[in-house]
Amino acid sequence: INQWLRDDFHVVLTPGIYHLEAPLEVMQDNQVVLGIGFATLVAPKGHPAVRVGNVNGVRISGILLQAGLHGADTLLEWGNGSHQGNEMNPSFLHDIFMRVGGSNDPAEAQAQANVMLRIASGHVVGDNIWLWRADHDVTGPVRHEENPCDTGLVVTGNDVTMYGLAVEHTLK
Repeated sequence: INQWLRDDFHVVLTPGIYHLEAPLEVMQDNQVVLGIGFATLVAPKGHPAVRVGNVNGVRISGILLQAGLHGADTLLEWGNGSHQGNEMNPSFLHDIFMRVGGSNDPAEAQAQANVMLRIASGHVVGDNIWLWRADHDVTGPVRHEENPCDTGLVVTGNDVTMYGLAVEHTLK
């Protein structure tokens, strides 16, 4: 998938669970990553599932990002803090769900992430974003310390707008 993104193609992800070996890297202006049927991207060990560079006009839509069982700092990392973005060509996130836990048995292995979504770039718009730390899983209710995630959303970029944002059950 990353080779297609590096070659400046748009990517359509079909329904399924993708256990990533490396983050999807969106580094070209105006690229589109579109999931149909809510493709699920499981973050690789110690890395985000998706990393967006300092680019403008990116569209990411229709995906579920899931914390892996080895932990990650963030599930979606947008920019590195040095990009102001472009008000004439903003970037968009539509229909993005992220979860830490829920599909695992925490007695066997813990899903974890420090932050689900980190936006460090300007002129990014989000619509219908759900950031969920599991309060239940395949075995029933989840205790406070299981499947840890400190924060749902951290924004350090300017002119970032969110519509329909929900953050649930994070620890801080």
